[in-house]
Amino acid sequence: MTIKHAAIAPLLLALALPAWARVYTFKDWAVACDNIRRCQASGSQAEDGDNPVALLLTRAAGPGSAMAGRLSVADPDDGKIGALTLRVGKLKWTDIAPDQAFAPARAALLLAAMRDADAMALDDGRRRWTLSLAGLKAALLKIDEIQGRIGTRGALARPGDKPESAVPPAPTAPLVAPAATPAARPGDKALLPALLQRLKAADATCWDEQPDAEQPDAELHRLGAGQLLVLRECGRAAYQSNYKAWIVDDKPPFRSRAAMPRDEDGKDALLIGAAFERGVLSSYAKGRGIGDCGGGASWAWTGGDFQLMSAEEAPQCRGIPGGVPLRTWVSRQH
Repeated sequence: MTIKHAAIAPLLLALALPAWARVYTFKDWAVACDNIRRCQASGSQAEDGDNPVALLLTRAAGPGSAMAGRLSVADPDDGKIGALTLRVGKLKWTDIAPDQAFAPARAALLLAAMRDADAMALDDGRRRWTLSLAGLKAALLKIDEIQGRIGTRGALARPGDKPESAVPPAPTAPLVAPAATPAARPGDKALLPALLQRLKAADATCWDEQPDAEQPDAELHRLGAGQLLVLRECGRAAYQSNYKAWIVDDKPPFRSRAAMPRDEDGKDALLIGAAFERGVLSSYAKGRGIGDCGGGASWAWTGGDFQLMSAEEAPQCRGIPGGVPLRTWVSRQH
């Protein structure tokens, strides 16, 4: 292969790889890779396990990138956790914190011991936590596959003789910068009831699900250039609500259109617990599992529409408060 062809080959491979990967689960491990192929794998105690524990492994795309890790240990009784002893295979570390970060060199040692073990044990002298390693190898292989590392020297699960230069480079995150939005005007609050009546006449679905008699939450925000954002609660559950958003002119005849933020697939996103601040529309949905993990996203107002800024999902609800979020979308602001 000539030098010219050697330089082009990783670029061709990058085009063949998915720009964004969904969340995958493998027994007690989950994997997510975002739109720039930064991949994360999280493992926990077995589904029938007691004390909550999670390990998050993160690796950026591209040649030469290293794996970092973070351990999270929780006490289901909200007691104080002492310094931990970690044991996996022949490896034994002491003085591990309940929220412990592992730099790449240490994460590599930990991962090497984990590959041939069934579980990782942790204890603080009073309690014991067991991190299941069932599904770890499949999770690492999925990361290798998505990042184009299979058969390379730096592969996590299936290394080979290919040099690191064979690994495709990381894509560039899209530029999505929120536009500056003006402060509310004195008469804006008085505008909201009339705007809601016009929106109801044009699009009654939200009112069918959440009638005015139930006192739904509704908000008005300035977007700039004579435009307003109206948020209205359209459905209410025991612990969260879904919303709809419209972009509305601030002068008669108050023309409106649905804001229609999109998810990672380019499909209409469901707004749960919606909020708007400093040009950013956000949503967070609880999965209603143990620990109330779920997923969230944010969209930037760019002056004409809302563009996806970030997204994450915590696929395993096993007692860690909020779960372990895995990033599925990222953007840059400059």
